[in-house]
Amino acid sequence: MKKIYIFLFLLTSASAAFAQSLFSNNGADIYVKDGGFMIVKTNSLYNYQIAGAGVIDNAGTIVVEGNITNDGAINASGDTIRLTGDWINNNSYTGNNSWVDMYGANQFITGTAVTTFNNLNLGGGSVVKRQQNIDAITSGLLVLNDAELATDVNEMLASNPSTTAITWNTGFVSSVNTGKLSRGTNSTGAYIYPTGSPSYTNPPSIFRPVEFTPVAANANTYGAMLVKGDATIDGYNVNTMDDILCIVNPEFYHRLYHSVGNDAAALKMFFDPASDGDWTDQAHWDSPSRWNYLGTSAAGSGLGLSTVSVIGVSDFQPEPFALARKKFTVHAGPDVELSLGQSTTFTPTISAATVASYNWTPVATLTCSNCESPDASPSTTTEYLITVVDDAGCSVSDSLVVKVSSPELLIPTAFSPNGDGVNDFFRALNKNLVKYNLEVYNRWGEKVYETSDPFEGWDGVYQGIRQPMEVYTWQCRYQFSGGAKSKTAKGNVTLMR
Repeated sequence: MKKIYIFLFLLTSASAAFAQSLFSNNGADIYVKDGGFMIVKTNSLYNYQIAGAGVIDNAGTIVVEGNITNDGAINASGDTIRLTGDWINNNSYTGNNSWVDMYGANQFITGTAVTTFNNLNLGGGSVVKRQQNIDAITSGLLVLNDAELATDVNEMLASNPSTTAITWNTGFVSSVNTGKLSRGTNSTGAYIYPTGSPSYTNPPSIFRPVEFTPVAANANTYGAMLVKGDATIDGYNVNTMDDILCIVNPEFYHRLYHSVGNDAAALKMFFDPASDGDWTDQAHWDSPSRWNYLGTSAAGSGLGLSTVSVIGVSDFQPEPFALARKKFTVHAGPDVELSLGQSTTFTPTISAATVASYNWTPVATLTCSNCESPDASPSTTTEYLITVVDDAGCSVSDSLVVKVSSPELLIPTAFSPNGDGVNDFFRALNKNLVKYNLEVYNRWGEKVYETSDPFEGWDGVYQGIRQPMEVYTWQCRYQFSGGAKSKTAKGNVTLMR
């Protein structure tokens, strides 16, 4: 292969760019044939237009160790243009099936005319390439490698609808304000947006991509940018949310766009639990100026990160979207009725995956206040509140009431020992008796029954004989658990058959 090296000095006062460039095309037609090699060594190339002329047709390789300024026309066909300086396009660039390889340290894509690159390759390592005051388009491949493509307030549109039209190693696309990375789609495949935060505005940058999966194979264009930091600063208060959500990510959020087409898309957000916390849901800033729950979510992983996915997202106005958690549920348990001196164990139902803390109040009559299931022994009717906090700091509360019955002996006025399993025995019904003696007498004053076991009762039999239906008298000496002294009660009971 024959290599042609051209070093041409043409001095003119046409413009500053013209005067400072090592290679200046003063309105000629220049052709680099297939296999040809043109190098502008340690300086810039200026393509100047005079009366419609000033054309560079490249089918080979042009290497410029400086800026390329195009005021005329650059036509490419299966070629490569490599530059270490800025790409300044003020007129016409036709990429065809070609490559522009930007391999300098820090470079600008700028000018007054939007460039449609066919294939754009960003080299030079972990460096920044910035779109200065101009949008840009890639119709073929956008290869980020390890570079940061900073669109600033502008748009980089990857119009090639292939899901593999953007590739990267550790590189990413950053944007500010209304800037974004957009992708054209025409399939139901997954389209990754390798978005990160600008390294030059709020270092260090973070890489948090998103993924759109359209629900139909129609022409759509979706866009995305990442904002590092609390969305509250931008007017999207993370403490204002609907009744379903409990917490919204204060570390970063995305602005997502749908500029072409009408198809909804599944939306996947990526995050690092070690530095971002653990998230299970997504939220969208919407009316009435609050974060709203986006819908049923699914957890997953990819690109070395954790993910949360929501299907069928169709509303991208306004643009802010964030990771979130919806409220878990807490049911303290049913209300309880006790007699004085009795205790009960609380068994709440909690849906949180990971609980960070429990807190029961009031604490005075509980065996513990920071455990899940304490025992309670109140002396009066008490409402107990449980507050549960999960590992994300989400707090949910619920309460139950423990009703304490009056300290009286509960004993029936009639019983029917007929074997039907209902009221077959005459006995006290209290469950918190610690001392107990029950005696029953017939109408002649004869004792027909006595027990000191509060869980036993008279079955209406005396000396093996079923006693007649009539009224019997009884007396009982008893003491409740927690009671200060013994008491005595008397009364009548009717035996029924």
